[in-house]
Amino acid sequence: MQIEETKGRFGYHLSARKDEPHPTEAFVQIYVKSSALSHAADLPISQHLTTAAEIDRFVDDAIAALKIVHESAKGALATAQSGRTI
Repeated sequence: MQIEETKGRFGYHLSARKDEPHPTEAFVQIYVKSSALSHAADLPISQHLTTAAEIDRFVDDAIAALKIVHESAKGALATAQSGRTI
């Protein structure tokens, strides 16, 4: 079974191949759109996640990192717009 779903700029791919000649355990991989022209999330940003706890940990860590980048980017932009050096 293969499922690919995109919501906004992000998505996931599910792979569960138990009926294949070389079966694998089910896993999810988180993706992001690689460009504004992408119609679907196509750039993997996570490893293979095999449990709900791994998905939670990955998403929680990503949110925390994005919050830091969010504040840092706004500060850098404000500094640049005011004419000061970074």
